[in-house]
Amino acid sequence: MSSIGKLWAGRVFGTNTGNLFIELTQTEPELVGTLRIADANFGVAVFNISGTYTDKLRIKGVPVQCREGVVLGDLTAEAILTPKGHLKGKWETAIGTAGTFEAYPHDFDPTSEEEKESSLPEQVYLKHIAVGSVRLFAEDVVQLINYIKQDFGTGRLIITYDAHGSEITKYSEDFLKIAKSLPVLKYLKINIQEPEAHQINRVVVLELRAYGTNDIRVQGVQESWVIGKAEGLANLLRRYESATFTTIKKHGVTFNQIVLLVMIVVMPSIVSLTYRATFAFIILLLIFGLFQFHTRFIPNAYISMNEKEPSWISRYGPPILSWFMGIVATVIGGLVLYWFTK
Repeated sequence: MSSIGKLWAGRVFGTNTGNLFIELTQTEPELVGTLRIADANFGVAVFNISGTYTDKLRIKGVPVQCREGVVLGDLTAEAILTPKGHLKGKWETAIGTAGTFEAYPHDFDPTSEEEKESSLPEQVYLKHIAVGSVRLFAEDVVQLINYIKQDFGTGRLIITYDAHGSEITKYSEDFLKIAKSLPVLKYLKINIQEPEAHQINRVVVLELRAYGTNDIRVQGVQESWVIGKAEGLANLLRRYESATFTTIKKHGVTFNQIVLLVMIVVMPSIVSLTYRATFAFIILLLIFGLFQFHTRFIPNAYISMNEKEPSWISRYGPPILSWFMGIVATVIGGLVLYWFTK
């Protein structure tokens, strides 16, 4: 019979989710011990377990303790020991609940440098993506919350938002209950995390600011998951992104506008070089004024939780206002050009 460690900790997935802890008091000739599960919804459950470990771990459990009013059934489970030294398997009970689990050893004493290194994560990956100017309404925020919660079993999603000059933090379910009563938010942070392999936390953070940058940050020990989660969230946010506002916020005076100013300076229709330079300076002031207008009156993140289905004005009013101000600036520039060339 193969040997196996006595202390294991990990997570449970499926019809029940939570953390688990296995303590084996005997490993030969059979396994004997205790299994404790902290379910996210039903509290702590304790099982007396017995079983064997050869090519697989096979155990049976009898419930001995649970929260009042909770019904438990006899447990059966089996798992394999992966090359990296942790258990992965499936479980089911007599009352029909079932799922998967994973557990990591907590009592071994490495005897070689190779074993010491194998107990550590090879690398912690972090992906950061800057998001453009976005406009979100209630149904959009709910969609973001549901996407971010995917891939998390035990972690609870936390939301931080601004209200009356203060930052308030709530669990997502509590936030959604009072969301309709909130004003337009100038700050929203969606955050979730839970332990992953090697006691490293898997983390997703989305931070939106009316006057600042919008950021996505994802952390984990699996590079493919980190990159995929961050890119997927960024693609979802691009549905609500304003290309015009994003360009203005990012660049201010763009390269094309600078080229246009150079052309204006040497425009032959204005005879005096002084007039040309003055005209270019006025145009630059107009462009700078438009940039300041967008910065102050059209926020980088507009988040309205009291409009589930936004009105036409809410959805398209700011872009129309932006184009209107651009036209006004163009007319002013044209009048100035006429004055210098008449």
